[in-house]
Amino acid sequence: MTKIIPNLGKKLRIGRQLTWGSFILLLIVLLLNGLATQMPLSLMIFTFLPLLILVPGLYAERYKTISMLCFVTLLYFVVTVSNLFEADANIFDVAEVVLLVVLFNAAMMFSRWKQYSLYQDDMT
Repeated sequence: MTKIIPNLGKKLRIGRQLTWGSFILLLIVLLLNGLATQMPLSLMIFTFLPLLILVPGLYAERYKTISMLCFVTLLYFVVTVSNLFEADANIFDVAEVVLLVVLFNAAMMFSRWKQYSLYQDDMT
């Protein structure tokens, strides 16, 4: 039996907005960090590719893709935290960590709430 979650529509809307907002801000910060550190274009493409692959599934709001975003976010988190301990760390690295934490939590909850909404739709 699936439990009924109160205000699920509102939670979905907030989760969607937080996920997309932090996702887009993360892409912007990654771009600015790459430009500030004069990262080669090939490495910049390699940096963006794992996130951009997930965009169609995020747009379609597939909960499995949103869950996969959480795993990808963890990989970015590990790299960014290790960058913070280097001598040439900058403010963009701090912004990346903050956005990654927000994105991970927002995507995790959005994925869960999306699953609940699909189960509740099947029950009715």
